[in-house]
Amino acid sequence: MSDIFDSRDLLDELKTLKKEKELNKKLNIDVIDHEEERIKAIEELIEEVEEDNFEMGVTFIREGYWVDYCEQLAYDCGYLDRQDDSNPLHFYIDWQGWADAVEMDYGKIDFDGDTYYWRA
Repeated sequence: MSDIFDSRDLLDELKTLKKEKELNKKLNIDVIDHEEERIKAIEELIEEVEEDNFEMGVTFIREGYWVDYCEQLAYDCGYLDRQDDSNPLHFYIDWQGWADAVEMDYGKIDFDGDTYYWRA
């Protein structure tokens, strides 16, 4: 998976996989194991995050990208101004500390072999 993904993209993937599964059943074609596993993994994620949240849109951020995501969030929220794409304060900020502080507003979940932060 990518560093960031949206739950609605997974819902689209799930619909496609289920349609293919039904078509394969009608044609007496065996469903491929990895497709079954993927359907199960997405359904478990939906259950854990709650379906209503999933349909409204949940952003999942891969743990290895978390600090970079939080840095970008600080700029996007206007906490720092971009000055010609380089703000000298950028180099003096403890981005890991900022990410640790932001983390309290997010949940953590394992999916597809990685750990992701998420917030509904």
